This record gives sequence, structure tokens and C-alpha cells, in this order.
Amino acid sequence: MREPTPVPVPDGPDKGLPWHYGDPFGEQRRLAQGLGGPVGVWAREALRIAAMTPRPGLDPEPAAGKTLRLVHLDGSAEEPLPPVGTVLTLDSRPVGRLGTCAQHYELGPIGLASVDSSVPAGTTVMSGPTPAIVD
Repeated sequence: MREPTPVPVPDGPDKGLPWHYGDPFGEQRRLAQGLGGPVGVWAREALRIAAMTPRPGLDPEPAAGKTLRLVHLDGSAEEPLPPVGTVLTLDSRPVGRLGTCAQHYELGPIGLASVDSSVPAGTTVMSGPTPAIVD
């Protein structure tokens, strides 16, 4: 089967990066193994998020009392990838803000978030209607 030809993203923060209708999970595996081949934005974003590398202008910058954390989003939720800026709550109290999210080939739906330092790893918070576990 022939690989789809990558095309550049026309606008927005990913303008000019390769984007195509490929297999994002297969692309992530190839990148993780150091192999070549066409790789689109979705695959690169998922690996960037898993590596905890914030994207300026999209991912929240931790302020006093906050840390950048990986969150594992509930893939069975109606909205498994909430939008950037969604407030994270714990017992209805705001404890952080969600940055970028993606589907990772091993970790499932993940995101970067600025979270109160007092929130321990393993805590379940709500990202809008979507449950998420703080790493």
C-alpha cells in the first residue's frame, strides 16, 4: 500500500508542517523507534506532549504554586480531548488549566496542564465533563 503524500497545514500554529491522512499511531511508533517515513502533526504532537515539552502560546506556563503536569484523559468520555484552556477542577474547586491534548499510541488521550503543586500524582480531576488523572 502506498503511503499518502503529506501536504502542508495551510494556517494556524502548525502552518507549513506536514499533514496527511495517514496512520498517526503507526507514525508515532516509527518516530519512537527512530524510523523514517511521512509523519504528520498529530503524531508529532502526541510524542511532544508525552515528553512534557510545552508548546509556547498553547500550553500553560506554570506560575507560582503551579507545575506543568501530564494528565491522562478518560478516553471513554464524550469529549476525550477537551479544548486548550479548559479549567481543571477537584471537588468543584479550580486547580489548573489544560493545554494541548492528543491521542498517544501507548498512553491513550493525554494532555499537558498547569496544576496546583498541592495536587498529588494519581489524583482524578475534572477537565470540563472529562475525568483526568494527574501524573
